[in-house]
Amino acid sequence: MKKIFPYLLINVAVSAATMLVVILIWNALHPSPLAAVSGGEIPITTGSTQLPPLTEKTVEIQSVFLPGEINYEKISLKNIGDQPIDMTDWILSNGSNDKFIFPALTIFPKGAVDVYSVAGVNTAVELFWNAPEAVWKSGGKAILLDSKGQERSRYLIP
Repeated sequence: MKKIFPYLLINVAVSAATMLVVILIWNALHPSPLAAVSGGEIPITTGSTQLPPLTEKTVEIQSVFLPGEINYEKISLKNIGDQPIDMTDWILSNGSNDKFIFPALTIFPKGAVDVYSVAGVNTAVELFWNAPEAVWKSGGKAILLDSKGQERSRYLIP
């Protein structure tokens, strides 16, 4: 054991030095996003991002799957614009009193999200309405309103 001990110490020292060099190189090539903030203050966002003009393409209702089947129906939305869209407080409606208010969510360009009518656990790409009955029906409509209540997309359900 006495003959191996110096080699173990050398191995630990070389490994530690190697890791230190790797970390220093990584930090040099990947600066912290907070490094650009002056005064070391962390910027705080309030969720009140400015909405794009109504003439600009944003989020589009792509389709409604299996309308009338509460356990299977869902609506698919896609960002068809060039900028990320903060969907916080946007509203999805069927034209009557049924409304889904979006939680804090950003859809990036070419990104999509599905909203299921049933209950479930929200993820980055799947949201759950927790509706007591089917929300969509054939011949009905789906309307997407931004956080200021302006219509951004409309879809007539076949």
